[in-house]
Amino acid sequence: MTSEITQCVNEISSALRTLSTLFEDPSTLEFEDVRHDIERLEEQFKKKATIDAAFAFIADRDDAGRVVGANYPNAYLQQCLDLSKSEAYNRLERGRLLYGAPPEPTPPPPEDVEDLFDMTGEDAEAEAQAAAEAAAEEERARQKKARENSSKVSAEKQDIIRRELDKLLKAAACERTRIHAEAMEEALHRSPEDLRLFVRKAVNAANRKHAPHSNPNAGFEKRSATFGRRKADGMVDIHINATAGHAALMKAHMDKGLAPNSNLPEELQGETDSRTPEQRRFDQFFAIFEQYEEKCQKSNDGAASVVLALTLDDLADGDAAMLFDTNTGIEVDCFDLVRLGMDGTTDFLLQVDGVSSVPLWMGRTSRLASVAQRIAMFAVQGVCSWLGCTAAMSECEAHHILAWIKGGNTDIENLTGLCREHHRCNNDHRDGSFNKGYMDFDPNTGRSGFRRRPSDPLQFNQSVPAKHSAVSRIYAAKGRCECAKHTGRDPAFYPPGHPPMKDTWTPMRV
Repeated sequence: MTSEITQCVNEISSALRTLSTLFEDPSTLEFEDVRHDIERLEEQFKKKATIDAAFAFIADRDDAGRVVGANYPNAYLQQCLDLSKSEAYNRLERGRLLYGAPPEPTPPPPEDVEDLFDMTGEDAEAEAQAAAEAAAEEERARQKKARENSSKVSAEKQDIIRRELDKLLKAAACERTRIHAEAMEEALHRSPEDLRLFVRKAVNAANRKHAPHSNPNAGFEKRSATFGRRKADGMVDIHINATAGHAALMKAHMDKGLAPNSNLPEELQGETDSRTPEQRRFDQFFAIFEQYEEKCQKSNDGAASVVLALTLDDLADGDAAMLFDTNTGIEVDCFDLVRLGMDGTTDFLLQVDGVSSVPLWMGRTSRLASVAQRIAMFAVQGVCSWLGCTAAMSECEAHHILAWIKGGNTDIENLTGLCREHHRCNNDHRDGSFNKGYMDFDPNTGRSGFRRRPSDPLQFNQSVPAKHSAVSRIYAAKGRCECAKHTGRDPAFYPPGHPPMKDTWTPMRV
């Protein structure tokens, strides 16, 4: 089997290389001469979507994450197939739909249950078993039909179906296989837009059918708030899924700001209000938010603050168009700072060493990193320090490079920020077991990096936001001095006149 797959991949690779060569100069080709062949090619690529789903299912079943030292198969798909996080998720879910065990079938309706109780014990049990087996067989038949159709349905349409199925309530999960099979059949003759409406209608009907009988608060489990990235016009999309009750309460509060001149300072009350109703409603929402923020910040010591990392060069060379990185992963400009009331704010000043461009030693604290240490980590890293990760520092946890239970201190040189997913992937034993790597520290450069095995060289996060952190920009601007390239202790962590520190790094040199 594997030899046949190898042969097929070799033939396809060769054919695609040839096609790529033939299409290098489109000016030599005429549309009518090639369109039929390209249409046939596109039709065949629909089969690729099924192969992708099948392989993702295999990766999920066989714990492919171990290949890259991770706990989840999506990490393998992202790293080894160069897929985005969303595409890896798409393929895994499509694989589970087509090849995974179908959800438990729907239990018999109440009237059928009553009939069963009228029978003798053995007859009722046999009847119930037979009904369950028949339902399971029906689910398998639906799944088989969906697999047969999958080779004729594009990846785009399969993703549309999957995305709408994700909106099924847990109580309606038993309808997933049926809706999926029907949708794959409908996909053969519906446009992508029409298919989305078809599946959405089927999902809504299933949710209405099941939710009242099992969990009236099922919709509450779908609550969420997600943030997009800064767009070219300086705006960020925020998407909120809320229950009808929460939405009604939010709207009631925000509608209080719909009237002209509402939620404006007293000195502006006499002015003509040129804001649109939508703008007034947003201003009302943010006024409510600011009241909460002002109250909580006093007790939380700024733990929920927007933190900027900028250098003296930034202040000297910056202009109105300059964007500043924040601990949330959302870039802001100087106008944003003024709107947030951050102009002139200097709550925290981090000094970095001129030799190594890393924070000066900040001493030992408790097991939990302090606010000041988290700010320092943001200045150094910008984002999660795992290879290629771009998770914002506000989503990261403080990780002890040498584990706390192994004697690691909560000093800045022993801390690095890791997102939740990669924090779980770190091998605290630092021995290469289970093919899992670990974060380590280079005492000569002050940087934390990834090491697969003790004998492997350190690798550093080279993602765009990581390389744009404040300290990375200082590092790039000034370069490294020869005095920082020696093998001795880094003066950043062992400054002149500082009392000798216990060398905690000896156990790390495996």
